[in-house]
Amino acid sequence: MSNTAALLGTLLTTNADINYYTQQQIYWSNLYDANAAKLAKQVQYEEKWERAFDDAQDVDKTCKIGNTVYKEKGKVLSDQDADNYAHKKVEQYDAELKLELEDLDMEYDTMKTMYETMLEKLRADEEAQKQATSTAAQDTGLLQS
Repeated sequence: MSNTAALLGTLLTTNADINYYTQQQIYWSNLYDANAAKLAKQVQYEEKWERAFDDAQDVDKTCKIGNTVYKEKGKVLSDQDADNYAHKKVEQYDAELKLELEDLDMEYDTMKTMYETMLEKLRADEEAQKQATSTAAQDTGLLQS
């Protein structure tokens, strides 16, 4: 009977761990998903920024924002002027923010994956503990077969 109680205690502890790690996995998954959305926007802005920069250095393109012409066809802007044009064209792009979001993406993905892995192990342990507890309870006559 004491074997059954010990096994039941272990099973209850494992269930509590599963609950805790499930909460943590949800927390990190939500952070990861929110960050991924922000990162995807910055990647889109970066691509637009790069196209604007390339256009500013393309002799066959005219560059204008609204009614303001920054470069006529047949001319090429310097790197600094092309950079300024691209920043005005795509004001939402922030290279430092994108790098920060990439770092957070790795951190959040690592944490999310770690908790998912821990949950898989705990769920496997839980099944084994359920079986052992059931067997021990049947052996003591506490449960009917």
